[in-house]
Amino acid sequence: MLIDLSFHHVGRDPKIDKTIDSNVRKLEKLLSSFSPDLVRLHGLMEFTAPHQGPVCSLNLWLPTGRLHFRHEGDTPLFAIHDCFKHLIEQVKKHMAVVRGEGEWRRRQPAKKRTSGNGSRPSRTTVRTRAKSPAKELP
Repeated sequence: MLIDLSFHHVGRDPKIDKTIDSNVRKLEKLLSSFSPDLVRLHGLMEFTAPHQGPVCSLNLWLPTGRLHFRHEGDTPLFAIHDCFKHLIEQVKKHMAVVRGEGEWRRRQPAKKRTSGNGSRPSRTTVRTRAKSPAKELP
């Protein structure tokens, strides 16, 4: 996986690096079916304005599509963690679609049940409660 992460006006912290490494390992495990040269992760962490706080944006290019998530958070660590969390959920959904897990499958026709002699299907009997006789009024 080719990884490109940029930080604009945000300091890198060991906690941020640890979060990025653990989430990249999760993504690599999920995307092991693709060739590592064909998967690219681009991330951008920046402060857009003082009143908005840090903004994290992640783009993941796959051979079968492109996934993107953007999050504005209170702290850079929370923004990156939340961004990776949502991107991993998107990857799981995308891989389910690629595998065809969501395809509708036809139901198999039910086999006719036969009685012991094999000539006619068995019948089920339904028992009904007998109604009590109506009382005659004088």
